[in-house]
Amino acid sequence: MHRKIDNNSDSAVARLMDPDGDQCIALWRVRPFDQWPQLEKPIEPIRIVAVLDTETTGLDPDRDIVIEIAVAFCQVDGLGRIVRVPSGGQARQDPGFPLSAKITQLTGLTDAMLQGHFINTSHIADRLNAVEAIVSHNAAFDRPFVERLLPELQDKPWVCSMNDANWAEWGFDGKKQDHLLMQTGLFNPVKHRAMSDVVSLVNLLDQEMPTGGSVIGECLDRAQRPTWRFEARGLPFDYKDIVKARGWKWNAKQKVWWTEVEEDQREIEEAWYARSFKPYTGQPNVEKMTWVTRYKT
Repeated sequence: MHRKIDNNSDSAVARLMDPDGDQCIALWRVRPFDQWPQLEKPIEPIRIVAVLDTETTGLDPDRDIVIEIAVAFCQVDGLGRIVRVPSGGQARQDPGFPLSAKITQLTGLTDAMLQGHFINTSHIADRLNAVEAIVSHNAAFDRPFVERLLPELQDKPWVCSMNDANWAEWGFDGKKQDHLLMQTGLFNPVKHRAMSDVVSLVNLLDQEMPTGGSVIGECLDRAQRPTWRFEARGLPFDYKDIVKARGWKWNAKQKVWWTEVEEDQREIEEAWYARSFKPYTGQPNVEKMTWVTRYKT
């Protein structure tokens, strides 16, 4: 069900309340792709994007393996509306070792369900290379796993619906996909399987926002804007509270403090860094990011 999300109340949840504020309206099941209504007069240009999700044996793309991948290929018109979802599919892969109890519980996948399966990587890579961009709800997680599985996609643009959308500005609470979906009045009874998550995400991406555009349209536009990534290596321990308060994040694997800012915030961030760490002579590394380079690590 497609709903327009307005911004006349304090939160997306408040918009689902009945007039007395005592209960929420009923949630609607997400629309399956074979029931997707095709727009009669889509606005050009029509862009093809892939909505993707993975299930893996763990969190480290250098050690863990993709055990399930699902993709839906969506036609998006010039107004950001999902015109139709003409194709999609999923594949499983036997990792060659038993799954941990935690992964089985989280994904619902078992050793028996994966035994003897493999992912046709060349076929999937060919299909994904033909789209304008790949969309996932946590691209910083999915992209490294996908590029290890499909190295042919190293230079493909990526969009993250979790970070490339102004959820808080639109009145939403949090960024978890299921939570966001319910705040639009939708639900999916199947959880944490790759294709069910893709179905949920496509439904979420099609929602109309207070700006008049859709989630997917605004995500595509924002993802294409350049940003600047700041990295501070070897920053003295005494400065950690300062950068944390500023919103910088710690990458334990790379041992670096980092943040990413919009184009018009670069000089402001550089001035703040120079002012805050004047006794410290080290300079941050500043790198321009695009939707081709973003979310690689």
